[in-house]
Amino acid sequence: MDRYKRKKIKVITSDMHLSAGRFVDGIQNPHEDFFFDREFCEFLEYFSSGPYGEHCEVELILNGDVFDFLNVPVQGDFLDIVTEETALEKLQAIFQGHHEVIAALQTFVSKPGKRILYNVGNHDMEFFFPAVKELFCKTIGGDGWTKEKIWVNTETEFLDYPEGIQIHHGNQFEAVHTTNYSKPFLEDNLPEPILYLPWGSVYVIKIINRLKWERDYIDKVKPAKVFMLFGFIFDPIFTFKFFILSTFYFLHTRFLYSPKRRATIGNTLAIMREEITPFHGLEDDAKEILDKNPQVHTVIFGHTHGPMQRYYRDGKTYINTGTWTRMINLDLRNLGQSTKLTFALIEYDEEGKPTSSLEEWFGLQRAHRPFNF
Repeated sequence: MDRYKRKKIKVITSDMHLSAGRFVDGIQNPHEDFFFDREFCEFLEYFSSGPYGEHCEVELILNGDVFDFLNVPVQGDFLDIVTEETALEKLQAIFQGHHEVIAALQTFVSKPGKRILYNVGNHDMEFFFPAVKELFCKTIGGDGWTKEKIWVNTETEFLDYPEGIQIHHGNQFEAVHTTNYSKPFLEDNLPEPILYLPWGSVYVIKIINRLKWERDYIDKVKPAKVFMLFGFIFDPIFTFKFFILSTFYFLHTRFLYSPKRRATIGNTLAIMREEITPFHGLEDDAKEILDKNPQVHTVIFGHTHGPMQRYYRDGKTYINTGTWTRMINLDLRNLGQSTKLTFALIEYDEEGKPTSSLEEWFGLQRAHRPFNF
């Protein structure tokens, strides 16, 4: 073992959206978006064996929305009032719906030099409950789990590595999805703490989940503004219904007081400003981070579901890891329907210098290649 230096890599995935499984109570579940359990199990096996076996340190970073609590019903209903008890019930439902993935994560983290770090996004805020975090770590890492082997990051908004890499889920750059890390719960005048959900999460629960029974692709089409435009032409009745429901719910929840919600004027104005700004995206936010921080050379996001890698003239890099779910793109750069099992790979040389790339998973027979973007 002492004769050669241990290798080191980081593997970053996001936005897999595992929920309660393909069937709930024997009925097809339109809210399950993840159908690559076998492929992900093989992915974990590949990056913990062979050249990535005992002599390689592998940190698996699950960069938000890997578990999709927003799409898990509790007793047949989607709740916008989330207590610790209901959050635990949803976590158990995800475990049961994807038991093969859970077993593969357990096997992965049990191997020498392997670690799992879960960075919270906007679909998995239930991890802010200590009991939910504890149950996840104990289930995956065993009774004797330690932070050195498995951890859920709810303390910081992003991961900042000294070698010049920042990893964000990405929701913190959108007012509609911004999470309050310093105060994740609402407690005033309530019998028990409830999750302080951003408006975008409440919107998914109350509007998107309801309409998925009519159009199961409603949350898979990007950009949303173009979807609305085409919808008014080709599917006007449903699109008009969608528009009215969305507008009514925005006005109802942003301008009427409820102790179970918080809606500040500043956040409301920020949401409205984002909706009328046509071209700004996360790539612009990533470039701003790179420009303002000379020590940062690589920024990795998820959240938008659009795989992307951009090299800039100053030698810096932006990567978006995309999603492992079906997407319908109306953007001319990626027009059409696609499923790309993309992830970011950070490899360190003997001096500890990292090289980052966006990769696409093809399975154990043809493991991966640089993503063609």
